[in-house]
Amino acid sequence: MSSERLVVATMTPANRVITMSQPCELSQPSDLSEIDDLLRAVVADGFTVYLCGGADQPEAIVATYAWEHHVDFVVIKDAHDVTAARARQTPDWDVFTAETVVWSYHGHARWALRAILDLLPPDHPDAPDEEYPAPTGIRLDADQLGGMSVRAPRPGLVARRAMRLRLTAGGDPTA
Repeated sequence: MSSERLVVATMTPANRVITMSQPCELSQPSDLSEIDDLLRAVVADGFTVYLCGGADQPEAIVATYAWEHHVDFVVIKDAHDVTAARARQTPDWDVFTAETVVWSYHGHARWALRAILDLLPPDHPDAPDEEYPAPTGIRLDADQLGGMSVRAPRPGLVARRAMRLRLTAGGDPTA
């Protein structure tokens, strides 16, 4: 079997869940530049960023974006181990202990970050909405949670994601 770019996709009967994984390969400098640009796009979209394990050299990076009834989030352990997901938001919901999701994607940072940036808003009729067990990729070890630093989005950025995605999906940006 070739280790070029093996991609395995698992779809639910509703064809709404995508879980992918790729073999680890060495990242090229151009990959890291693209990943950096995508991380900046996530921040510009209004995500709150958690630097887990210390702000200077985090063990993991987690980013969350709260909708009215859902949360979009990304857990980055390294460039080849990134899980993006959406979960229903409940009063006691915690990104570090989420048990169910309505959508997830696991794989290389390039694809996972693009997937979360392009995910339809939760109120869109084609947005995923069926819950299933959260992938193990969202779990962090206790040592990765120490020394956490939180970076809240700048004022005005939180609404940007909702407006951008609603415009992209052809909906009313004020809905």
